[in-house]
Amino acid sequence: MKSAMQGRAECVRALMLAGANINATDPGRGFTPQEWACFTGRIESAYLIQRLMDQPCAEQFCDHYELEWPKMKELLAKAAERKTCLQRISEGVRSVVAFKTYQGPEEDGVLDHMVRVTTSLRSSFVAIACRTVCPGSPPALGKRRPAVQEMLRRQRAKEIRTLEDRDHFHSYEKLFQNSRITLVPQKKERRASLQPFSLTVPQVSIVLPRKTSLLPLHLMRRSSVRPGFVIPKVRINKAPPPTFQPEKVRRKSSASDGSYLEIPKWRYKELKEERKKAEEDEKKKMEEAQKQKQGSPQRNKT
Repeated sequence: MKSAMQGRAECVRALMLAGANINATDPGRGFTPQEWACFTGRIESAYLIQRLMDQPCAEQFCDHYELEWPKMKELLAKAAERKTCLQRISEGVRSVVAFKTYQGPEEDGVLDHMVRVTTSLRSSFVAIACRTVCPGSPPALGKRRPAVQEMLRRQRAKEIRTLEDRDHFHSYEKLFQNSRITLVPQKKERRASLQPFSLTVPQVSIVLPRKTSLLPLHLMRRSSVRPGFVIPKVRINKAPPPTFQPEKVRRKSSASDGSYLEIPKWRYKELKEERKKAEEDEKKKMEEAQKQKQGSPQRNKT
């Protein structure tokens, strides 16, 4: 109602197609959304509401929809009729004199029929790539649109109810082929200390085939509380003598050990280090030369 008063046509369309109540009235004046659109001068919204109300259900989504255009027979019969000379002359004059102006698509014309045919359930585009869940209940105005998972759940429930045989394992496998199976343990089996191994022999023979028949061991759901049926691995080692002392393994450095990555040596750093060493060597030579010069005059004086 608010979107109709504000003239938001796309919002009105989305709400109506989603199942909004068209006949809802406000408590003040008792106007419907269409009446409010006309009252506030929103002509586009009012026309859209009237157009959707004229066609509340999409015909192409129904089972009884036929792909043949209903106007085709009438147009073919009209084109096959013989025309008089006067009619031919009038049509020629109209084609010459008439001005070519832009006109919108005709209501229920060829374009509308093309859209309906391409989006119908029997079209080659939809029938090959899609499978309709409920073709007998197409979407309509004022009708709630459930989600796909909800529709599938209802369909599966109906199929299960219609099954007459109780021994229908293959039917259940077909219905729930994309479902997940979660094994819920009994109250006695929820602790690790109360596994079926601690039970009596006939109880173990009853429980084990039933559990293992559902899922293999590596696919069963496990947890820290109830790890499941795990085959233990036993290792037998010979005891060492009492005088045995284990050798201390020294940790190898990363440089000598090949298993560790080494720090890369870049060429520009090597050149920089070489220049630095050469400068230090030159400074040392200069200092030694200066010391020798300072020591030589003292010797001459003596």
